[in-house]
Amino acid sequence: MARELRNLAGKEEWFDLFYTTPELQPLVTEIDKAKSLIRNRGEKATPDKILSEMTFGFWVMLLNSQYERVLWKSLRKAFPFLPKKDRQRKNVSAPCNTLRRLRNRIFHQEAICWDLNYLTCLHDNLITVLGWMNADMPAWLESIDPFNQVCSDIRKEMGWK
Repeated sequence: MARELRNLAGKEEWFDLFYTTPELQPLVTEIDKAKSLIRNRGEKATPDKILSEMTFGFWVMLLNSQYERVLWKSLRKAFPFLPKKDRQRKNVSAPCNTLRRLRNRIFHQEAICWDLNYLTCLHDNLITVLGWMNADMPAWLESIDPFNQVCSDIRKEMGWK
């Protein structure tokens, strides 16, 4: 998504677009927060550092309906393997928001194994979204991802089917 924002802005400082585009003004606070965190560490706020300081929530917010008119035409290019029939913002936004909520639960150390069937759906969702960005990702993850084995072990341990 950052690559597509750089292309849209026409420069490495993709975030400048947010200061000059009225529809994107609500996101300026997030960019300013990132710059402040970098400067508070005594570092220069370079485009790469700003990029790495942006939260997952910020990237998912870019897919919200309020930014569709300004951003979606560019951001959809970040998902080149999204099936053509599904190339609508809402079809990317919804699963990404679901993943953001899961990530937040994990980050705040909340239980996530209360429904392994739902968790399996979320895992499949994650693999699908990653596949939209990189067609090789699902196969590569299959070779290293222990998720299915961990779920199987939990089900056995708990006596679940």
